[in-house]
Amino acid sequence: MGLGLFYLPGCNIEYYAHLTLGQGRILYNRRPIEELLASPLLDEDHRKKFALIQSILNFAATLGLETRDSYTSFYDTKGQPISWNVSASPPDRFAPFLWDFPIAGTVPYKGYFYKEKAETERDNLIAAGYDAIVRPVGAYSTLGYFSDPILSGMLEYSPGQLADLIIHELTHATAYNSGHTDFNESLATFIGRQGSLLFLKHHFGPDTPYLQEAIEQREDIELFREFMSQTVSPLDSLYNLDLPLEEVLKQRIGIFDRRKSDYTTIKNRFTRFNYDGFLNWEPNNARLLSYRRYNSKQELFLAIHNIHQQDFTRSLSVFSSCAQQDDPWACLTAAASSPKAY
Repeated sequence: MGLGLFYLPGCNIEYYAHLTLGQGRILYNRRPIEELLASPLLDEDHRKKFALIQSILNFAATLGLETRDSYTSFYDTKGQPISWNVSASPPDRFAPFLWDFPIAGTVPYKGYFYKEKAETERDNLIAAGYDAIVRPVGAYSTLGYFSDPILSGMLEYSPGQLADLIIHELTHATAYNSGHTDFNESLATFIGRQGSLLFLKHHFGPDTPYLQEAIEQREDIELFREFMSQTVSPLDSLYNLDLPLEEVLKQRIGIFDRRKSDYTTIKNRFTRFNYDGFLNWEPNNARLLSYRRYNSKQELFLAIHNIHQQDFTRSLSVFSSCAQQDDPWACLTAAASSPKAY
């Protein structure tokens, strides 16, 4: 979701100036939602989406999420991603390249407002011997330091996707551990997915087709998550053999080719999402780590949520408490095994 964009500079003056100008452009050009709603020229579909977003915000607050004044303004991205994130990893092990920032701490990606700058960073990392990628960002959180605007691309989302996105981003502003990006993103993924299902049922009713659509989407996501877990596992084993780099690169191509063949046996099980793009992937640890970053230990979050009878307020209290610990994953594991202590 692009949390790696908003950070005070930990790199150089040029990067700092780029962040300042980019964020300043958004702040200057955003428009209050109230102003847009007062215009008779506002597209009726957009009017309905703005109303839906307000309902999502109201619902998110009942879950215990910090809403502040987020999503009370609008910014037109002109059909482009709001930013681009760069991430990297050595090609022979899963070890993210890390950047240090004053607010966010140590993070495994670096955000840019301009694609060409992100591509230059990626190319420099590749030249240095890393696997590296650039990914478009549809939304990002400023952790409550600014009022995050509704972005024009968000208005094209289905109600379930929109609720998932907004609840995901609000989670970052509610529970955040500097230096533990996998925890932050995976927690936001869990809260976004679970919270959006509850919102759809609450807002549209239990028989709404939006809910069934979202449930089927979650089933597709879970199926591909399991497939990717089984893809990463043999690569992990390969990297632990301490083989020469050339041999590692050769063998990982073979592993990836076999996984592409395996994918064809499950592709017809997807009902809402199409993951056929996997067939065009090249082995790239940065891409695989980027995917895993948002999907780690979802079963652990669910176990704690079930312990608390799926009461979001209680579960979020545990998650927020763990976010304040040096090792949030160890805290979650303890909370799952000794719930009375939490």
